[in-house]
Amino acid sequence: MPKKLDQFTKLKGIGRKSGNVILREMNLPAEGIICDLHVIRVAPRLGLTSETKDGNKLEKQLMENLPKNIWGDIGMALSFLGRETCRPKPNCQDCILKNVCHYYSTIKHH
Repeated sequence: MPKKLDQFTKLKGIGRKSGNVILREMNLPAEGIICDLHVIRVAPRLGLTSETKDGNKLEKQLMENLPKNIWGDIGMALSFLGRETCRPKPNCQDCILKNVCHYYSTIKHH
């Protein structure tokens, strides 16, 4: 069976991130994980991936490390965390994941 993601990424200007967003919005099964700039920042901080600026490489790492049944939601969840709390200058004190966060465990707490 052909993958739906491939149908979208064949269109000009649609990459894996946008294709994964389209699948999610159409309530179709996830074939990957949405990796925007927020996910690229947050996933390594949480220890889910190694650090990389390449969204496709990061997506591959996440797909290898996380169960497929959460792929449709985890990208958006990490993105929202990155937009609201885990910003370039993170607000660790208010983060609900600080107790499992690799980054938080390495910084000095005030």
